[in-house]
Amino acid sequence: MRRTFLSTLLLASTAFAQEYIDTFTYPAGTVVPGYTEQRGDWVVLPSGQVQSNVATTFQELTLDGVTDQDCCVETVAIYDMAAPQLMYTGPIARHNGAGATATYFMIKLQDNGAPNDGFDSYWVYYYNGASFQFVASGSNGTISPPTTQARVRLQVIEESGNVRVQIFIDTDMDGKWDITNEWLSTIGVGSSGNVGINGYRNAIADDFKYFNGTLYLADRPVIGTSVRLLGRATPNTIYQGVCSLGRSTGIPLAANRAIPVDFDPLFQVSVSTPAVFQFAGLTTSSGDFTLNFNIPNVPQLNGITVWSSAVTLTTTPFGFVDITPDVEINFTNV
Repeated sequence: MRRTFLSTLLLASTAFAQEYIDTFTYPAGTVVPGYTEQRGDWVVLPSGQVQSNVATTFQELTLDGVTDQDCCVETVAIYDMAAPQLMYTGPIARHNGAGATATYFMIKLQDNGAPNDGFDSYWVYYYNGASFQFVASGSNGTISPPTTQARVRLQVIEESGNVRVQIFIDTDMDGKWDITNEWLSTIGVGSSGNVGINGYRNAIADDFKYFNGTLYLADRPVIGTSVRLLGRATPNTIYQGVCSLGRSTGIPLAANRAIPVDFDPLFQVSVSTPAVFQFAGLTTSSGDFTLNFNIPNVPQLNGITVWSSAVTLTTTPFGFVDITPDVEINFTNV
């Protein structure tokens, strides 16, 4: 498997994969190429970011050509310090329909009011076509201290009559998650739709990412134990997991696409050491797969962070089908 996967990585740099990255390097103006203004009015700023209209209306911008159910969406939320006021933005998933009657999952970073000094709270909702509903009890929280820029991720996965809704927020943009949470919700079960960005008033968004595969850590990563990463992708497809010491650069594929971990020595070990990384196989008929990671019993690993991701691929011809988000794994001895 190691030779197959590494060969694929080197030879399929132009292959299609549905993970998508957009830094909004478009001409400034009222048109965001490749996106639909579902509600409100969006502009591309000269700085290469998108901004919702200053009006006090709910606004959604969705990526064209993508409809998905189990997926991960991410964006960078930026507070407009030039005109501080109540505002919010963040990613949306399963956007179905149009205008005020559309339905979707969302997480928003919000400035709730005075003092207007940045995003001070987060809210996780399902909009049912008429009103916002919390996906579960406690699906909102405080950001302290407030932040003017944060990376925000939303992952939704269908599970036996529920939707697993997961959120991740990097409030200080240091590359590690500061707020994480998840809920099993009965709201929005069975829905699917577009992915994109929400906005209210003059909030700004950048670095939009969409992953058509999902992956999350199911166990506490205690040193000397085996942990599972659970994923979902295209059914009956070869999958390969990887681990890396970093996620700063990623591994570029075709335009606007990359595997979201670094190609480093740990990456190479993770595809060639099945005694530790049981990371390869075939997805089930429902697309599920499991990465088993046997963490070495080395006390010095305590406090060290690595990142994991997974891809599905074809070998004839070489090419990637799905890419999952990067998963942060923080080793602990307890």
